[in-house]
Amino acid sequence: MATYDLFLETGPQRKKSLVHVLALLGCVVDGKTAAGAVENAPDAIRAYLRYLARHGERLDVDEKIEVRVADENLEGMFSGQAIWPADRQPISPKDLARYLRWLEWSRADLLALVKGIGDERLRSKPASGRSLREILLHVLDADKAYVYRLVGVFKPMGEPTNAALKGDLDLRVALAESRSVAIARLAKLTPLERSRLRTAGKSQVSAHRVIRRMLEHEWEHRREIAMRLGRDA
Repeated sequence: MATYDLFLETGPQRKKSLVHVLALLGCVVDGKTAAGAVENAPDAIRAYLRYLARHGERLDVDEKIEVRVADENLEGMFSGQAIWPADRQPISPKDLARYLRWLEWSRADLLALVKGIGDERLRSKPASGRSLREILLHVLDADKAYVYRLVGVFKPMGEPTNAALKGDLDLRVALAESRSVAIARLAKLTPLERSRLRTAGKSQVSAHRVIRRMLEHEWEHRREIAMRLGRDA
């Protein structure tokens, strides 16, 4: 049996809650209420374990899962802005290399989900919510924002992102190019960049937090797209 600590974040007016599973970087589950997010956590953890195992991580995907709330952030910041104790620690070269592989897998799986879907279907608006294209653009643009907060303006990432936002570059090409150059840049983080903690707006930025949010954010929206398409994330 494995017990996972949950880090609970409640957004403005308590309209949405996020549960972060920091022991499985990138595993996150949302809910309309804190109780709902915590209740959904074991299923989300198992899905994340299976996803990582598919890519070769040696994990027990059938172990019994228990959860406990280890910490809460009730400051009412927008979803994903909270920073946790682990985010304040320097990210080691070994962990950095591991999580960069996860970033590569995550983007490849996202692109595999939408491979072969025509532009008309990508742009089609559901009865409620965003089109697939809008979700993908959101993921692409958020990625750029995360990396910029950590390393500053990074044109090799910004150029394909901005071109896709303007409609001048195929969105899936931009998603592939942007993540590729982001991984290459993050792989070269200096010891200072891997350990630095600085304030940005109401939150704080660190290498650990940026990589965590890139993984979490994509996982959240990859599951959203997979559910809409009736497929596994």
